[in-house]
Amino acid sequence: MSAEDVAEAWPFLCPHCERASNAIVRGKAYWQSEDGSGGPPAEWTLVQCDRCHEPTLQVREDFGGGFAEDDPGTVYPVPQRLSRSVPAGLRQEWDEAQTCFSAKAYAACAVMVRRTLEGTCADQGVKGKRLAQSLKKLAADGLVDETLATWADALRIVGNKGAHYTGEAVVREDAEDALAFAEALLDHIYVLRQRFAKFQARIEK
Repeated sequence: MSAEDVAEAWPFLCPHCERASNAIVRGKAYWQSEDGSGGPPAEWTLVQCDRCHEPTLQVREDFGGGFAEDDPGTVYPVPQRLSRSVPAGLRQEWDEAQTCFSAKAYAACAVMVRRTLEGTCADQGVKGKRLAQSLKKLAADGLVDETLATWADALRIVGNKGAHYTGEAVVREDAEDALAFAEALLDHIYVLRQRFAKFQARIEK
């Protein structure tokens, strides 16, 4: 089936190729609970990017004003989210960094990643006059290993690059890596360390 065979389409930012394109509608499904206890009516739409041709599943809900009143949310591919074990404030900083990345605001993404690092240090009770000092203390206190400490310092440098005008742009690859390394850092401190502590306590019994 070609794009010409489908009448309905709308512009969107494809979550696969991350380019502005048209979402070609390939199918729809509607759901509504019989007694109204299962939530509002939902409209599920399968769309296909007219650039990379990857499929995306979107959903809208009718809260009384019709489906057109609700912006479609992406169900597939599953939006990346941090663990709930990460403090809410840090999750918000990282989510904003991801939003900046999706909008191709790579310098802003780098700045938000740097804010995430600052917030992590503060949450762990590590306070230095400069972020570089705080990150070194984070490693000295055993909260991160040498590899993660190196990653964190690299994130700081990219964040500085985004925060100060130098005439040099923050490229997409740097912003994408900054997000990934920041996620790994948060997972290590707030998820894996706690999980290992529970695991160690369990096997020592």
